[in-house]
Amino acid sequence: MTNQQTKVIELKRDNGQTTDYWVSYRMGRTLYHVSVQEQADGQTDEGEVVKERFPFYFGMKTRMLELAEAKEALGFRPLTEAEKAAPVIEEEEAQLDPAFFKPAIRYAWLMLGLGILLFLLPSPILNGLAFGLGLYIWYETFGQPGIPRNYQRYFHGMLAGLTILQVLSAERFTQPYYATICVLSAIVLVLLVVQHRLKETDQIGQEESIRVRKMKDYSDLDL
Repeated sequence: MTNQQTKVIELKRDNGQTTDYWVSYRMGRTLYHVSVQEQADGQTDEGEVVKERFPFYFGMKTRMLELAEAKEALGFRPLTEAEKAAPVIEEEEAQLDPAFFKPAIRYAWLMLGLGILLFLLPSPILNGLAFGLGLYIWYETFGQPGIPRNYQRYFHGMLAGLTILQVLSAERFTQPYYATICVLSAIVLVLLVVQHRLKETDQIGQEESIRVRKMKDYSDLDL
């Protein structure tokens, strides 16, 4: 029924003329589940992909198992290894939500401004603000589907660094380190957004190029 430590659950039900498939999988803090019906002639009818967002990872595995048990009660069974080798349902490639771009730029400006203030104004209050903002940014990014692993590692490291500095916050020498982390985090956020903007532009350009080539091929046939 499961693989990859319950990151994917695949079920199947035969109804004579049709075969129903149900798949549930996790990406980040988002749980996906979708149903597909395969006709006897090989045609498939894919249902809507249902997404459930979780504030934390806790509870996602339990939710998947609950959904699977409900499907098994309706006659579904786990896929065999041979059936898994020829999947009917393809998992969606994790994509960074475009709605994340605007808040990411906002966070970058906040981190940059806070970093500059930390360099100029000695204040334990600013240290606390840096830790609080870093914690919030970490929470917003660590479960965001589509964020590359190296960026995820950076934000985990950022939080670890800020936590250590918070423990040592009584020491005066810590403030420049707070400032450095804030400025670096602002740069990383901007790079993350720019990288995905460029990736989107490349994909649009490739699709446009394919359409142009197809139109050219059709025009050659007309001649």
